[in-house]
Amino acid sequence: MRAIAEFAMRSRVRAVILTMVGIPLISPAVLALVGLRRGSGDGLFVLVWGLLPIVAAAGAGYMSPLMAGMAITHFVAVLASALVLRETRVWSWTLVTLTAVTAVGILVTSQVTGGVLGNLLEAVNEAAGGASTPEAQQLGKAFSSEAQATGYLTWVSVISAMLALLLGRWWQALLYNPGGLQQEMHSLRMPLPLAAAGMLLWIYCLVSEHFVFWGAVAAFPIMVAGICLIHWLVAQRGWGRGPLIALYVMLVIAALPLAGFLCGLALIDSWIDIRARASDKR
Repeated sequence: MRAIAEFAMRSRVRAVILTMVGIPLISPAVLALVGLRRGSGDGLFVLVWGLLPIVAAAGAGYMSPLMAGMAITHFVAVLASALVLRETRVWSWTLVTLTAVTAVGILVTSQVTGGVLGNLLEAVNEAAGGASTPEAQQLGKAFSSEAQATGYLTWVSVISAMLALLLGRWWQALLYNPGGLQQEMHSLRMPLPLAAAGMLLWIYCLVSEHFVFWGAVAAFPIMVAGICLIHWLVAQRGWGRGPLIALYVMLVIAALPLAGFLCGLALIDSWIDIRARASDKR
């Protein structure tokens, strides 16, 4: 992985090539690395060239408008959040930017393409030769409304964009500031107004099944803050990797209850500053 980062940083042309090939996670992470290290000038240059294959494929009919919109949203959100992190060096606002840009991008894509749910059902039916399939019926049952389908795609897009940004920041730390990413993650703490607003939005959205995923999107920044607090606690106690492995396994198995716990933990930390209290006790 280090070799990829070194290759991308040698010139803009190499960074453009890695971005244009469209390797999942790797290509947007290269864009994030360029934005973090070289700023908006080079970042926008690589972004424009990286989007050309997507636009060309969509124009030629090889990629659906929905997939093209999601891909463009993904790249734009990763670069925007990388530039915010570069300028502010504050992860809380970076997470808010990433979430907001992704949400706006998916909503615009939904409006331009005529709806996420309809496009998904059409794609499934086309893959089956134009006939209505059990898969399409199951998809329709899984997503009972456009808001639910759009929220789910936004949630998935936010997670994938965050992973790409983290990989880009890890590459930057690996090449220029070893250990820097760990320090940033361990100290991540959301401002109390942002944490409270995210928690209230999530609770409000839980009332309606159509907006459950939108609630998860709103709570994403504080959930990440909760995960980072757990990472800090495990490092302070010297518990090794076992608890962290268990944490991520539980996030897959029981995402909703654990997300509530993490958000609550992050909200408490925003209020009383758990790290500072732990330091005072020493």
